[in-house]
Amino acid sequence: MSTRYALYFAPHDESQLARFGETVLGRTATQPRQDDVPSPHPDRQRWLELTKSPAHYGFHATLKAPFELAEGYSIEDLRQQVEEFAKGQAAIPLTGLRPRRLSDFAALTLDQQPASLSRFAMRVVETFEPFRRALSEADLQRRRQQPLSDRQLTLLNRFGYPYVDEEFRFHMTLTGGIGEQDQDYLDWLQDSFRQQVDDTPLLDQLAIHEQSSRTAPFVSLHSYPLSSS
Repeated sequence: MSTRYALYFAPHDESQLARFGETVLGRTATQPRQDDVPSPHPDRQRWLELTKSPAHYGFHATLKAPFELAEGYSIEDLRQQVEEFAKGQAAIPLTGLRPRRLSDFAALTLDQQPASLSRFAMRVVETFEPFRRALSEADLQRRRQQPLSDRQLTLLNRFGYPYVDEEFRFHMTLTGGIGEQDQDYLDWLQDSFRQQVDDTPLLDQLAIHEQSSRTAPFVSLHSYPLSSS
């Protein structure tokens, strides 16, 4: 299969939020996690297991889920469109962001998702839909194995991803599957967040991430600031 791209919010490298993500996942946006990465958690093996999946994707919030480029489009076309799109968008405060349990994993989520964030996310989905190659039947079947509602199935068929429009919930994944026995790990994440992030993070850029093959980790190619006043 060919290279996949995704449009993510990933914070500025120098921001408190980015440093938190780098600490808890053991990688930066541009560099995959190394085998000898030091563990921020006392139980290294547990940390490695719980963060294997999010470390593969990198610290981010999904805005346009991974896709292969449609015929007739190049990565340079995508770069130019993302840059132009970002110029017309305003930054959004991520008020109340903190680690929580979301379904069966831990993620940074908001106290309340503002309507401006939901609208922005859907603009990203719709604006860049022409760049997305239709999902293969294998990918569709993989998605349909999840417990999806009728509306989510409709969104999957329309946009290649079931969690858009009113189904979108902003989140930045911190773990794979966790259970009640992992409450202490969630407590550790919350303590770490409080210690490292004392400002209100901003969703202030849009990043293109690349996956060279289905087994390769995602890495950031470039980020574009949201520069509208």
